[in-house]
Amino acid sequence: MANAITPSLRASMERLKHAGAINGLCLAWRRQVLVSLMPFEDFRIEQVVQTFHDARDHFQGNGDRMLDSLWMGFLDVHAMCIFAGEISVIVLHTRQEESDFITGIVKTFLNDAQLLISAALSPANENTEAEGDEAWLPQPPNLNPNQTNVMV
Repeated sequence: MANAITPSLRASMERLKHAGAINGLCLAWRRQVLVSLMPFEDFRIEQVVQTFHDARDHFQGNGDRMLDSLWMGFLDVHAMCIFAGEISVIVLHTRQEESDFITGIVKTFLNDAQLLISAALSPANENTEAEGDEAWLPQPPNLNPNQTNVMV
């Protein structure tokens, strides 16, 4: 992503990675990877994000159901994706009995990190001081005699 990810968001994800038996963690917005703490190459993580989003779209079908998490179990590792709006967190973990615990932790993380995530998604404030100084000046009224609510 073009925007720089704030160090505090990455640090929060590092702390989240130490909860339970988590091997990898990925934060994605829509179908784009924001932060990846996975032990794989970026193109593989992008494929995982695409696969989870395709699976979510498939299981939601006609809009009858809303999925907030998907869990896939494999021989040595389990993959889980927790959705919150357009944000998704993908977690690789080794113990299947920790899946509910990790889901709760990730949902709490998403609630607590809303400001950090929105700061990472919003464009940088590129206003110069000159533009900021002129913004407070009063603007002339926009009077249109053709409007019925204008009193002149």
